[in-house]
Amino acid sequence: MTKIRILISSAFLMVFLAQCNKETIIPVVEAPKPFVLTVDNSYNELQAKIGVFISDADGVLKAFRWVDGEDTAQIRVPGNTVGNRYDCTIAKVVALDASGSGVRDTSITLTTYTNVKSGETIYMRAHNYTQVTDLRIQFTNIASFDSIIVSDGISFSRPQAANNFYGQYRVTHTGKFWARIMINGEANWRYMLFENINSPDVVATIDATLLPKIMAKPKAIQLPFVTPWKYNVQGVVDLNANQFFPLGDLSRAPGGATPAFNELSVYEPIMNDVFDPGPKPYNGFRVQVSGSGADPDAYIYQSDRIYPELPDALTVPTFSVVPSPSSTNRFSGVNCTGQFDLLSVTRSNTGSPSFSWEVLLAPPANGISSYRLPELPKELSNLSFALSQYSFGGIVHAQGEAYDQYLGFEPVMRKRMLNDDPLWQARAGFVAKGK
Repeated sequence: MTKIRILISSAFLMVFLAQCNKETIIPVVEAPKPFVLTVDNSYNELQAKIGVFISDADGVLKAFRWVDGEDTAQIRVPGNTVGNRYDCTIAKVVALDASGSGVRDTSITLTTYTNVKSGETIYMRAHNYTQVTDLRIQFTNIASFDSIIVSDGISFSRPQAANNFYGQYRVTHTGKFWARIMINGEANWRYMLFENINSPDVVATIDATLLPKIMAKPKAIQLPFVTPWKYNVQGVVDLNANQFFPLGDLSRAPGGATPAFNELSVYEPIMNDVFDPGPKPYNGFRVQVSGSGADPDAYIYQSDRIYPELPDALTVPTFSVVPSPSSTNRFSGVNCTGQFDLLSVTRSNTGSPSFSWEVLLAPPANGISSYRLPELPKELSNLSFALSQYSFGGIVHAQGEAYDQYLGFEPVMRKRMLNDDPLWQARAGFVAKGK
């Protein structure tokens, strides 16, 4: 009996010692991961200086850094936890030369991307797929010269009897452009094509009487209201190569009188659109239009779309945005009605240096969007006292943007951040209404 008790006591002792030898398991709490944002900067130092700063939901500055030219950099905010909101602002500082004055000025452009997720990348890229050519053209066999339109061309010398019908134009194009003229009191335009142009200068002597006549009627496009519209109509040659054929008016110099109208008349370089249309140098159309109404209640309209055929009328947005009277230099309230994808709120100052600040926001469904500009890092506020004081004159431009190919705020903002296609808005079917 004694022997059995000893065995039992030994068994209990072994169990007790085993329990004492076990390691105590302490739950491991994972430390908050930092908020990380990457900026890919394709600009060199001569083109622009790029700065990036992060602010929290209260607008408190959390981090700032300059991004070297043609470099990629990360900016981090430690202690990020689930549910934290961070906004990222990209500052682009560009040195400008005032033409002919020898004076250098500075332009500062700020863009705030709201509620950015950790791990995102913002790409800073310059898109320039157009070229500029000086067209010098001498016309012969002309008794009288009535009119000339060089699409996307700025006039330096207009053909007339006093200069022996010599014209000079600076044309923006992607390899093909045209001009149409009216001569000798004729009722129809004549036209000339310039193709495969890759030179900064083109010199031509043209017998005007040998040019084909445009017998086709122009296409009429109805616009939403009467105003001095800015527009650009182009034939789509090759979307992948960013090649277009201009079909619009002359490029008007700033400061001149611009007529008000509510209908576009678009001519095409074809002799007859029914019996002899000929091979067009394009397939499809890109139509860009912007304008604002003259009365105080009118809205600002923008559209950029690609069509298989020229439309009879442009899309009129069914939504609206109205800045609140309580908006200030730093705070904005915007009343949003209807459904759209992105709300852009922009302030600007045309002083020296000039600066503008755009904030990209998720629009509420029929409600008021409120936002207060975040704190500025000293590296930027030191560039301009007016900017450091948020001196925007109390003017707020609110714009709602809608897209056929994107639904919702995040896909549109992410497309802006990616910035990989200069034609993304046109491809997506962009229309905007502002106030």
